[in-house]
Amino acid sequence: MSEYLTKEEIRQWRSSLEKITLEEYAQRLGKKLEEEKETEDIGDVVMHRIANEDYTSSYNPPALEKIITIGSKAFSKEKEITAIKKSAVKKHAKKVEKTPKIKVKIEQPVEDDGLNISFSKNLTVREQTVFEYFVSHKNCVVYAKELAEILDLPRDYVYKYIKNLRAKINGDALYNAENGGFILKV
Repeated sequence: MSEYLTKEEIRQWRSSLEKITLEEYAQRLGKKLEEEKETEDIGDVVMHRIANEDYTSSYNPPALEKIITIGSKAFSKEKEITAIKKSAVKKHAKKVEKTPKIKVKIEQPVEDDGLNISFSKNLTVREQTVFEYFVSHKNCVVYAKELAEILDLPRDYVYKYIKNLRAKINGDALYNAENGGFILKV
């Protein structure tokens, strides 16, 4: 019989209707929690000593000191990498904000040299930019690469705006070209 709680015993505690803590449950069974378990794993020993800054023990052979030094450097490097990742995520979160909506609702059809298109919903700023590019290149093939350069986005993100633009245009005006790309047909 193990002196520590098993996974099955922990499951039984979770499903129990009794309102007791896991520590109390373990005590009732005369067992210990896994956290108190001692380990002989060199990585755990090194990390425990680094965390507690316990470099002075009764016996520290030179090999163990070298391992502790390496572990300490790795631990500090890991902290540094984590900090860099967190700051990068924050910077990325600031860049990736929702696209603001255009305040003016496009209720009137757009009429420009025979172009008669109306919209069912407001366009975002990027959708408006894509639409204006299509208008300036009507009846011509426009590729996602061109739109990606205009929006300063990776090409994969452009398709979302084209899809949204198609959904907001009343009627069929935006078509796929045969060899790739898109055409705004008048």
